[in-house]
This record gives sequence, structure tokens and C-alpha cells, in this order.
Amino acid sequence: MTLEYQIGVDAGGTHTTAIAYDMSGQEIERSEAGPGQVNTDYDNAISNITGAINQLIDQIDGDCQRILCGMAGLSVIGHAPEVAAEISAKVNNLPTRAVTDSLLALYSGLEGEDGGLVIAGTGSVFNGLQKGRIITTGGYGSILGDEGSGYAIALTALKAALLSWDKREENALIPMFNDLFKTDNIVDGTAKFYQMSNPEVASMAVSVAKLADNGDQDAIAVIKEQAELLARDIIIGMDRYEEPKPMRIALTGSVLANNAMLRNFLEEKVKEHYPNAEFSISNGENARGVIYDKSKDYRYFTSR
Repeated sequence: MTLEYQIGVDAGGTHTTAIAYDMSGQEIERSEAGPGQVNTDYDNAISNITGAINQLIDQIDGDCQRILCGMAGLSVIGHAPEVAAEISAKVNNLPTRAVTDSLLALYSGLEGEDGGLVIAGTGSVFNGLQKGRIITTGGYGSILGDEGSGYAIALTALKAALLSWDKREENALIPMFNDLFKTDNIVDGTAKFYQMSNPEVASMAVSVAKLADNGDQDAIAVIKEQAELLARDIIIGMDRYEEPKPMRIALTGSVLANNAMLRNFLEEKVKEHYPNAEFSISNGENARGVIYDKSKDYRYFTSR
């Protein structure tokens, strides 16, 4: 009997992971490739995504039934059917669906059930799922949103440090950024900041979190502010649910997985409005979303 399988693709800003599962949800094989963020370098992202898929197809002796691609930046460029068509045309015209990476994570984190998923890594977004309806708040990118993300934490901390510098106030964030920028003067570091990619900026949030964990009040204030802004987005999303509202909220992304202080501030704020909210940490294997996706919108796309 020919093996039937499905492929989930998690295409993010730093790398792409494609995983093949049999129809019962057991992992068969996986492959890795470079960045899959389509709004920053579309051609390279599509090449990485299709390369990872084709590697699996070549390795597995069986029939692929469908491919679900969750892609960072897809909400920015839009045209998901056309993107799926291009991918399908490059992977033997297999049935393909393109969704945002946050929606893929939603399917995976909630295992097909109703509820919400919060992603906070380089960026952030809240997605809710209720009776097949998707509710999204935030996710507008580093300039317009991404509250509670690594980027927002680092940016807020840098602004606080620069304000203290202008006031000639003591602030442990100043020497922290001097170390990160490898400069003696934080103002000189601003030029380096403008040359950094979003993931590079977001990586500095780890240092802010460590400073907060050590009891520094300026760093704690940054973490609390961003946690409460992200909680605000969650509350707005949950307000849009119909009664009875699902109370399950899965958390995923490097910031939420690794920063207990931010999680605690966030959960406390949400529970002021929704005391019955139930939080859990998603395992972050977002490609598993293909197992739980109930959509019928898988078609044989071609590039014609």
C-alpha cells in the first residue's frame, strides 16, 4: 500500500522548516532551508520553501496529499492563492495552501480546537479561532505594532536608555547597550542600530530580560510595559469572540517561551478581564498545523 503523507512548512524570518507527517500525524521526515519571509526577499523565500519541500518529496517513497505553508510576511504582501500557485507549480503541482505563519502556529498550538494563540518572537500577533472564524489583533510589523516582541522590547529599552542619557541619569540599560554596540557612547550606537536587521535588534531583548531578572527597575519597567501592551491585544481579540468565549490561550515564540517575567505580567493583565483564561506554552513545532487544518481550500495550482 502506497504511503500517503502531508507536508507542513514553517517559513520564518531566519529559517524554513518543512516536515512530512503520515495521515495519522506521525512525523516521517524533515528538512531545513534558509529564510522564508516573503515580504523581505520574495524570490529567495520561495526558493528556500520549495527547496525544502522538494527535498522531502525526493526522500519519501509515497504520495503527498497536501502542503500547508505558513509564511512570515504573507499578511504584508497578500495574494495568498497566487503565492500558493507559484509554490505548487514548483513542487509537482501538488495541492498547496499558503497561510500566514501565525495562522499555521494557531492550528498547531490549539491542535484544531477553538481559542487563541499569541506569538512573540522577533514580532508579535494574537490570533483567535472560534467556529472556523479567525480573529486577529496586532501583527502590524515593527513600525506599527509588534507589541511584546523581541524587537519592541529592545527598541523600548534603547529609547529609555537614550532618554536617561540625555537627562544624564543613571540607567543600567546605558552600559548594557554600550556593550552590545561595542561603543563607549550610547549615542554612537544609534548609527549601528539603524544598520541592524529586525532579528538582530530583537536579539538584544535577551540582555534586557537578563537585566530585569537581576532586579533592575528600568529593565523591569520595559518588560512590564511590553507585556501589558501585548495583553491589551489579547483582550481586544477575546472581546471579539462570541459567547460562550473560548478561554484557552496558547503562547509561543522565543520571547514567551523564555521570559517568565513577561509571561507573568501578561497573564495577570489578561486575567483582570478574563479570570478564567487558561494559558499554556505551545511546543513551537508549527509545521504540525497541517495535521489540524480543517480547510478544504487545497487545490491543484499551476503557474499558468
